[in-house]
Amino acid sequence: MLSFRSFSRTIQIRLLLMFLAKLTTMMVIPYLIIYFSAELGVIKSGFMLIAVILASVAGAFIGGPAADRYGRKKLILLYESMIVISYLGAAVANGSWGTSALATFLFFLLAQFSTGAVNPIYQALILDCSQPNERRVIYTYSYWLGNVSVAIGSLLGAMLFSEYLFFLLLSVACTSLAAVIVTIFFIQETLPQETELHRTQTKLATQKTFARRLGERGFLTFCFASLFVVAMEEQLTNYIGIRFVEEIREGEGVLALLPTEASGIGMLGLLKVENTILVVFLTLGIAKWTKKWSPYLTLLGGVLLFFIGYIILSISTTPFLLIIAMFIASIGEVLYMPIKQTMLATIVPEHERSTYMSWYQIALLLGVCGAGIFLVISHWLSFSSMTFLFCLMGLGSIILFYRFIRNMEAERTVDRSCHEQV
Repeated sequence: MLSFRSFSRTIQIRLLLMFLAKLTTMMVIPYLIIYFSAELGVIKSGFMLIAVILASVAGAFIGGPAADRYGRKKLILLYESMIVISYLGAAVANGSWGTSALATFLFFLLAQFSTGAVNPIYQALILDCSQPNERRVIYTYSYWLGNVSVAIGSLLGAMLFSEYLFFLLLSVACTSLAAVIVTIFFIQETLPQETELHRTQTKLATQKTFARRLGERGFLTFCFASLFVVAMEEQLTNYIGIRFVEEIREGEGVLALLPTEASGIGMLGLLKVENTILVVFLTLGIAKWTKKWSPYLTLLGGVLLFFIGYIILSISTTPFLLIIAMFIASIGEVLYMPIKQTMLATIVPEHERSTYMSWYQIALLLGVCGAGIFLVISHWLSFSSMTFLFCLMGLGSIILFYRFIRNMEAERTVDRSCHEQV
């Protein structure tokens, strides 16, 4: 397996900046909903959460296409600068001189818009600076570093959020400021030079509707398959988590070892810790072990294991069985995640990388919203009906990924035939 040092300098810088950005934001974001609930009430906080998701969608909708037109570097500088301003403003709104939850929310809304806009640009940047044979390893390191940063950031946030929110917000601003400085001096523009030529020479092709272009090369199929995966993953902190709180008895099984009276919450926390530990310690080893496996079978097998684990989580309340289920789901996640990102990279046209990445990000955000919808309808559906829906989601995701793989293979066969005829 390729080493981190073998990547281009731009990718090395991007992965390190991503690590720092996730570390600092995870010290803040997971706990902001608690902050807003305490300051403004649960109902207002719920509407705020919806607004934050919509802001991220709007950012992705604007940022991706703009980067394909105006270039990566200048828009990265713009949106990272907006993130700096946003978190500096939020820090000022939570200083020792007084706090304003409303001002904090408005600045956070701007920050999420900017983050939603810059993320697809960063994804396109990685594609611009990498070769196809490198991407599986790059995404493996990205996935591993992301999970390490989430684990460290969440732990630090749990300890520091209540007393040191001002400094945590300031640290996020400083991280984005560092990204601005590094981008100015060390990142070159990576927008493919032929983009302008391509735009002027293919006016006929661009007359096709955008929906049709998105459907080419199985992109929409891939997005819907990924949406189902995200919607299932988000159930852990929505429907599944609430069911744990309502149904798991205090001190049951392994929970007798946990110093908590809220056994359902304790179980949820234990499963999240288990997932994080498994991903952090197994990702690189499994990637090396499976590098000679068929990527298609690895993807399908990983998604299958992931859904099996989460469906067991949705139907069981036995602690040891839940731990085993999370182990299965985590192994599946480690198997499919880097390959899924690598396959996404192969179907994104070079001249519209940021645009396609922005739509993929919107699909993932819709998956997050889907988890909330499942939570709402669970009040009217029976336990068995919810389980049936989760099984349908898993089956649908696997079928869609399988169709996507079949389409890719068919296209490659056609391409080889054309080359042979030439």
